[in-house]
Amino acid sequence: MDMRHQPVWMRWRQAIEAGELGVWDLRLELETVHYSPRWKQRLGYPDPHAADSTHFWRCRVHPEDLQPMLTAMRAHERDPQASYEVRFRLRSNGSGYRLMHSRGSIIERSPQGRALRMVGTMLDLTERAPTPQGGLPDGPRGAMEGAPLALPFHQLLMAAVDAEAEQERDRVLALVHDLMQASFAQLEALRAGQA
Repeated sequence: MDMRHQPVWMRWRQAIEAGELGVWDLRLELETVHYSPRWKQRLGYPDPHAADSTHFWRCRVHPEDLQPMLTAMRAHERDPQASYEVRFRLRSNGSGYRLMHSRGSIIERSPQGRALRMVGTMLDLTERAPTPQGGLPDGPRGAMEGAPLALPFHQLLMAAVDAEAEQERDRVLALVHDLMQASFAQLEALRAGQA
C-alpha cells in the first residue's frame, strides 16, 4: 500500500516503531509519564515499557531549560487555548544532552476543570546520533514507577486493538490531531534535512 493512502495513525505508528517520534502520556495527578518504548530505548534508558515518575524525567532536563518547560506546561494547564510547545535539552543515557522539541495537549480534565491527562510528542533535533549506554541501574524509577495506567497513548497507536480501544484511539487522535500533524511534518522535514 502506498504510504500516502495509509490512515494517518499508521504513518505515525511507523515513526514510533522506528523510534524517530517519541510519544508520551502524562497523568498529572499520579505524577506518572509513559513514553513510547522505542524512543526511550533510543535514548538509552532501561525498562522501556514501564511508566516513570515525572521527577525521573524532570531531573534529566537541563537546569536552564526546566523552568521554561514547566512554565509552558502550566500555562497550557490553566488555559486550554494555550498550546504546549517547547524546546529543551534532555540528558540521554550515553549521548549527553540532546535538543528536544515537545508538543502536548491536555485531553482529560476533572469536572472541576483540573488537568488530569496530557499526551504529546517529542522529536530529537540533535544532529549527532544517540549512543545509548546502559549506565542507569535497573530497578525503581521513582515513587510512582509502575503505577497502573489505562492504555497509554503509544499503545493505542501501536497495538492491535479491540473495538473499545479503537474508539478510545479515535477519540484521543481527534483531540490531538493538530499536534500529531505538526510533529509528523517536522519529522518529515528532519528526514529531508530541512529542519
